[in-house]
Amino acid sequence: MKEEISVYRQILNDINRPENEDTIVLIGQLIAPHSNNIAKHFYRTLLGNNHASSFLNHDAVKYRLTGSMTRWVDGLFSYRPMESDIDDYINAQLKVGHIHARIELPVCLVNYGMILIKNKLMSHLIDSPLDRKQLANVMVIVNNLVDCSLAIINESYKDDLVDNENQNQAFRLHASAHNLAFECERLRTSLSEWMREIMILVQDQGANITNVPTIRHSSFGLWIVHKANLYLHGRSELGILNQLLDDIDEALQELEGEENEAVVESIVKSLNNLITNTIWLLGNLAKEMIEENSGKDTLTHLLNRHYLDTVLRQETDFSLHKGMVYGLIYVDIDHFKQINDDYGHDNGDRVLVQIAEILTNNIRTGDFVFRLGGEEFLVVLGDIDEVIIGRVAEKIRASVAGFAFKIDKNRKLNVTISLGTAFHDGHPDYTRTMKQADDALYKAKANGRNQVVNADQPIETYRGIKEKMK
Repeated sequence: MKEEISVYRQILNDINRPENEDTIVLIGQLIAPHSNNIAKHFYRTLLGNNHASSFLNHDAVKYRLTGSMTRWVDGLFSYRPMESDIDDYINAQLKVGHIHARIELPVCLVNYGMILIKNKLMSHLIDSPLDRKQLANVMVIVNNLVDCSLAIINESYKDDLVDNENQNQAFRLHASAHNLAFECERLRTSLSEWMREIMILVQDQGANITNVPTIRHSSFGLWIVHKANLYLHGRSELGILNQLLDDIDEALQELEGEENEAVVESIVKSLNNLITNTIWLLGNLAKEMIEENSGKDTLTHLLNRHYLDTVLRQETDFSLHKGMVYGLIYVDIDHFKQINDDYGHDNGDRVLVQIAEILTNNIRTGDFVFRLGGEEFLVVLGDIDEVIIGRVAEKIRASVAGFAFKIDKNRKLNVTISLGTAFHDGHPDYTRTMKQADDALYKAKANGRNQVVNADQPIETYRGIKEKMK
């Protein structure tokens, strides 16, 4: 992208020639009284657009976005005589493009928004007391500045989308190599146990299966929803597994409350065949993937941060459009530097490996665990509620605190962790949720460590997302 940006840098240099200084300053003076109204018009129009409104909400517009847009409009018309000023401006536009890509805002909406802004700018300039020659000169500069800014935003947007797709492909390669075979075996076991529970209940209580988790909320169902598309994108098995999930769900609904013994027997037989087919398919997948290579964290074999954006973009989409709210748990090992200093880095590595095992053993198959680097980890919990996220975090904390960590020479060590949690609050930029969880972790460490701190988030926001999807 450096070559493309150099073109726009040259355009900005040409615009900011000394002879244009007075004109640019004049434009700023003419627009400044209207910049807030331009921002309000921009978001008011977008909120009325069905396609755009899904990326916005009224509170976000009122409390944050309008102010940001006002500052952006004001920033367009500042005279920038220095190369460093122009570089700062370019970096600011690149950041806007990165945000648009992160929340997957369609480029057509970005371009539509710029047309709205440009039309309002022209309207205010036409109403200004400029003579015809001044107005023509001003409009040329305004058009060039807006078009140049849009081009820079779209360049970073395009590059991020390419990077995102490359990460998605890399994630699929990675997942195939180290995770999929093991997870398929876990899913095969859980499906067998689920079917056995169904058969026992049918035998004891007829078709009264109300206490059995639905297939979509079982380990298998959560895995299909949250992980299968990432792991199996482009593979025929993905469609087959989704169809099997639908068929199992349909058979279970037919079974519920059925009183005819012969019909119950027939449905259970059909259900068992579906489960058997699913288990067989998962076994074949495990065999195919067992030899493939990947790029996990070399020490803990957890996902590394390279794949974090891929997962969080997907979970944010599920939360926004399906009401499947996700939660984040930041985990940090307390006094880890002291462990390395007192027992050596080899033993520090042993502690990291055992922490990774504890984290993996305390989450569901459909959840994710990342090693972010050093002694910091991140757990991503799909389709949680406000109770579960705190309960899982406390379970992890207690498991670590009660575990005797094995180090060299048969020595054992007590270790504690601090945890910060947050759930997705409906904002399309997932880095906001990451920061909320990270801030909660900081409070946990500042308050004495070995504890869980939940981000200060209104539960009504979480419940509102769920309610919206009903």
